[in-house]
Amino acid sequence: MPDTKTEDTVILIDSSRSMLRKDFKPNRLYTALQLIKSFIHEKFIIDPTDRISLVSFGDNANKLMNFSYEVEKLINSLEKIQISGRGNIHDGIAFSLQILVEEMRKLGGKVHRIFIISDNKILKDPRIEKLINISKGLGIYVDVCQLGTEGNYSTPSLKLIATSTKGQFEYLNNSKDSSNIGKWFASKKEFKDSIDYFSSKKTNDIAPLISEIALPLRRPSVLDIRLMMSRQEKGQDKCQICHSIKAPLTQNDFYSEGRYCPSCDRPMHLSCASMWAKKSEYRENIFRCPFCYFLLELPQSAGMLLDEKTESEPKVRIIGEGNNNITRMLLVKNEKVKEIDASCTYCHGIFLGDYKVYQCENCKVFYHEPCLNKMHDEIRACRNCGAKLVFE
Repeated sequence: MPDTKTEDTVILIDSSRSMLRKDFKPNRLYTALQLIKSFIHEKFIIDPTDRISLVSFGDNANKLMNFSYEVEKLINSLEKIQISGRGNIHDGIAFSLQILVEEMRKLGGKVHRIFIISDNKILKDPRIEKLINISKGLGIYVDVCQLGTEGNYSTPSLKLIATSTKGQFEYLNNSKDSSNIGKWFASKKEFKDSIDYFSSKKTNDIAPLISEIALPLRRPSVLDIRLMMSRQEKGQDKCQICHSIKAPLTQNDFYSEGRYCPSCDRPMHLSCASMWAKKSEYRENIFRCPFCYFLLELPQSAGMLLDEKTESEPKVRIIGEGNNNITRMLLVKNEKVKEIDASCTYCHGIFLGDYKVYQCENCKVFYHEPCLNKMHDEIRACRNCGAKLVFE
């Protein structure tokens, strides 16, 4: 039997000047708005737990409405649309992906969609192919309704964007069909075998880039460590998995092995988190917080805490975790930036070519230049591996 899931959809509407053309009555934009309203009404008739966010793109991408299931607020937000320039669909899709990634980190088990409404009079941008690959890698469906006939093409075409991500594609040739097409796009994605990308069952059938959007456990700051070390033992933070100050496996105090969930700030030992991930993993070092279900990443060395238990091995592995205490930050060549599939380890945004990009020589993670500068001012160390920073 086909199965369905709750869906989060970003509606991405073209607000470029060409949308004011009157080959649709009274114009293309009005027809697009009627289609969107039909989509919104039908979506919540089908499933009131679904959510919709609204984004427009002309010269720039603008968020009209955060995720909501309130029909009136969503429809009223369409009044914020401002017509400008030619359609920069690259920025629109990139912005939509950022919105969806934030939600994917918070909770699993949903279907994520982008629904583009455009006349295809958009700027040609080869970087769109990278965004298509990111959408595919994250399991995001991109549905497209093109106003007009097949004759209008951008690079790549809107039809290719939809088919590459297993989304739906349809031409809208006249304003009378807008209501029916809106309802058609609102229908649920169906699955013959339901797959929960974030369930505790191990499976290989998951989106390949899901692990790239997981956030690392937060390291205790210098102030956190000083406060913990100045307290009596009963005052130290307790791991919320084992409910102890000392890690049962390594006998390390929390200040030496402790980390925090960046979402709910619950404390946990690295070794306890690693054991939890072993029981519920769908990637080697990726798991969801057992308290708030936020998508988390363990450092590569965390598994060593479970494997190395001989007397000859030191019991305490803290802060640095690796053998390298110093790392260089290497500048990535401009032509190589488009090949990066990971996100910035500081801001967790994707690389759009707006800033220079640096890579940590030690742990191979990437940073935007402004993010790297902020991190250097804050901790003077790589946020992922803890090694002190030295620039190339």
